[in-house]
Amino acid sequence: MKLLISCLLLAFITFGSHAQSKLTIRGVVKDTTNMPLDYTSVLLLSPKDSALVAYTLTKENGAYQFKNVERQPLLIKATYMGYLPVQMELVLPETGDLEVDEIQLMPILQELYEVVVKAAKAPLMMRGDTLEYDASKFKVPPGATLEELLRKLPGIQIDKDGNIVAQGEQVQKVTVDGRRFFGGNTKMATQNLNAESVSKLQLFDDKSEQSKLTGVEDGVKEKTLNVELKEEARKGGFGKLSAALGTDGRWSGNASFNKFDKVNQFSVIGYGNNVNQSGLSWDDLQEFKGSGAFQFGDTGDFGFNGGGSNYFSFSGGDNEESFEIPFNNLNSGYSNNQAIGVNYNYLKDKKDFNSNYFYSRSDQALESFNSRTNFLQDNTSFTSTDQNSQNNMAGHHRVNLRFQNELDSANTITINVKGRLSSLTTYLASHQELIRSSTEQSQMDRNNQSDKWSGAFQGTAIYRHKFKKNGRNFAASISDTYSKADQNGIQKSVVDLMNSTDPNTYFRNLDQLNQALNGSNLIKSSLLFVEPIKKIFFWETFYNFSQSQSETNRQVYDVESSDTQELNPDLSRFFENTITYNRFGSSIRYANKGSNLSVGLAASNYRLNGQFSVLKDSEILGRVNKSYLNLTPNVTFYKTMKGNKRISAGYNMGVNPPNIADLQPYKDISNPLYIREGNPDLEPQVSHSFNTGYSMYDPVSFINLRVSFNSTFYQNQVVQNQTIDPETFVTTYKAGNVSGGQRFNPYLGFGFPIVKTKASAYLYANPSYTKSLALINSVETETQTSGNNFGVNFNLTPLEWFSLYTGSSFRLSKTKYEQNPSQNQDIINWSAYSNMNLKFPKDFYLDVKFNYNRYKNESFGFDQEVPILNAFVYKLLGKAKKWEVRLSAYDVFKQNQTISQYAGQNYVSTGRIETLSRYFLLGVTYNMRGIEVKKRR
Repeated sequence: MKLLISCLLLAFITFGSHAQSKLTIRGVVKDTTNMPLDYTSVLLLSPKDSALVAYTLTKENGAYQFKNVERQPLLIKATYMGYLPVQMELVLPETGDLEVDEIQLMPILQELYEVVVKAAKAPLMMRGDTLEYDASKFKVPPGATLEELLRKLPGIQIDKDGNIVAQGEQVQKVTVDGRRFFGGNTKMATQNLNAESVSKLQLFDDKSEQSKLTGVEDGVKEKTLNVELKEEARKGGFGKLSAALGTDGRWSGNASFNKFDKVNQFSVIGYGNNVNQSGLSWDDLQEFKGSGAFQFGDTGDFGFNGGGSNYFSFSGGDNEESFEIPFNNLNSGYSNNQAIGVNYNYLKDKKDFNSNYFYSRSDQALESFNSRTNFLQDNTSFTSTDQNSQNNMAGHHRVNLRFQNELDSANTITINVKGRLSSLTTYLASHQELIRSSTEQSQMDRNNQSDKWSGAFQGTAIYRHKFKKNGRNFAASISDTYSKADQNGIQKSVVDLMNSTDPNTYFRNLDQLNQALNGSNLIKSSLLFVEPIKKIFFWETFYNFSQSQSETNRQVYDVESSDTQELNPDLSRFFENTITYNRFGSSIRYANKGSNLSVGLAASNYRLNGQFSVLKDSEILGRVNKSYLNLTPNVTFYKTMKGNKRISAGYNMGVNPPNIADLQPYKDISNPLYIREGNPDLEPQVSHSFNTGYSMYDPVSFINLRVSFNSTFYQNQVVQNQTIDPETFVTTYKAGNVSGGQRFNPYLGFGFPIVKTKASAYLYANPSYTKSLALINSVETETQTSGNNFGVNFNLTPLEWFSLYTGSSFRLSKTKYEQNPSQNQDIINWSAYSNMNLKFPKDFYLDVKFNYNRYKNESFGFDQEVPILNAFVYKLLGKAKKWEVRLSAYDVFKQNQTISQYAGQNYVSTGRIETLSRYFLLGVTYNMRGIEVKKRR
């Protein structure tokens, strides 16, 4: 820790001395017609070796300025796309600032263009709406990843979770040479590609697939980073092999290999370890979506409301109809993990084929303790505790294929195929207590086991046709998604309920076997027609159809003392459900000179038909037969202005049918103290969403600003209502509809350089307000939660041998309970992080990563600090520096544990999970290069 503080002090002192104002150099760049050239790259170079000293871009009037320049011999160089570069020596005055004579650039003759472009590299330049970085101008250690290179680029930040934030927005997709890499997953690229193989990086807002189809801007943008490889990297293979052994039997290994050319892209990655490194965090899973997160619109859903993609929603996680990778929270507990992924792309003659396969396996052990205080209407409360031991063994296969063929200039066909095969085995041993006082308490011991197999397949075909009349387009799609799951489980529990007057209640002692066979099939189809009207008006008409058929066969058997099995008719259910959806809509869009306004209206109809019985073909116990007709308006507006400025606003009405899991009419008593029950009478949830925003980014000054405000108002919101037994405190959850819920989410973010190219900061504030309604013991109750969330991030790269990335965030969550104001809660979550990189002589490097989290709730006397310090010392070996030896120290303070705290409708909870703590690894890495990559200059 003393070393970290000493290095920080040294860096700030050195940085301070360099930041002292020495000299300001300013001037103007114009062309030969005396017109100012904006976004011209202007460089200050050393006359000795042409080393880069500083750089900037000109403003709209062609003006540029360098501050805090050392008084030393300098060259100035100006480059602009399509013009001959100009370079000249500067004569610095002994005192005062320097006004440089006007620089004039001359257009390049076509035959000299390629030669000049190669010779006139600038660190960054604007190419239309694309900001392009020259990777060779930003120095990183040999063998560094793309993520380490990105940290050096002005205007780009990597947050503590490894997400890319550019111009104040999160990058949603990374491509390599313009093609998808593992479905566009950002971290697959940044953490597995070598920085030395990169030539350029291009940052831009990609259009939606629907916009590309129609040729009409629809305001949907996807922040995209394209990685352009060096020519020599395309001809040969490159990658990395790493292996490490450590204390307490810890080990880790990973490998990656890439081989790209103009037609083919091939990549393979793999890892294995027992140090809780799954390679995929929660954000990865949201992005990866089973490796199938292809571009917006590939689902074939047309129309407004995000392309119509949310007209039928599936829940996430391990829901049978979801293609998302189930999240196993592998950063907690102790886990053993393996994975392998293969990505292959082919592009030739307007045929674009993308494919990837990913297999992951994990064996995770969890030891946790959770405490939850529940508030009742009479200002009393009771506490439930849960100390459990759990083991999860999961394996997941994901295969994704995409083929797009431009048949001719007017017709295109796209085919997507996705497949998933998963298995999950869970063992749970738990001791729970319900406590009202020292003399009144219940307790339960559980031993559950579950084996689950599931698979799913999805196929989508999209046809697009462009008519001879410019702007007239037609598109059609059809999709089928099929899933099946088979689950077997054992549920055992011994319950001692306080004040229980029913000795035969089924949740007192439990010894059961359960079997569940779930299957579903979803067919979707969409049509879209766009007709231009007087060049600036477009009439868009669409039709959406879907039909989902699902079947659940759940059988629960009570095991008698003689080990005979007897069907439990109260808990067994056979459930058939069909949801049919039709939507027809139309909108008028105005698009002219950066302004875009769309006003639309759609009529949608849901039909819910279902029936349930104890067993298949037995007596029908109940039916669901409902139809809902809704008119859903939609308004969107945005305007793009000069200087990379944009304003937007919109209103959207959403209608979502009930989740199939909430409709299923059976009781889940796998935890007899917290029973879950389905509700076949649920109605669709209606939401009214309003949004407005403003953003700007100045590539000259690197200043960016984002302001937004989002609000949502709910009708028939689906919530989990609670019935709490006043004697035993056993809680039954049952989904129901309530109206009146609200959410408000303003956001303010401001990024700016402190010293250009040396230090930058990003400040943000993200307050929130939520009003939640629910039924607690048949009484409607209201909970209000306001969050005060703000933070700051700093990037410091003052010297070639030193860099520091640090930040902090603070959140105060205030929860108010309508029925129990005396139980109002103030919860504080504060976090800070820093990542420091130091380069020493003889190719020695030191990386230090420090994370600090504090969780506080004064009402319950809860105050927990978790400081985590990781340090890495490594040395590069060999003439080509392909070898690396690394000593890693994880959790030096031995403080690692997973802490959580949350305030909900009528409760406050805290939790702790025992997690892998201090260990050390000694490892070797070999950086593979098929063709020697030239050194950066």
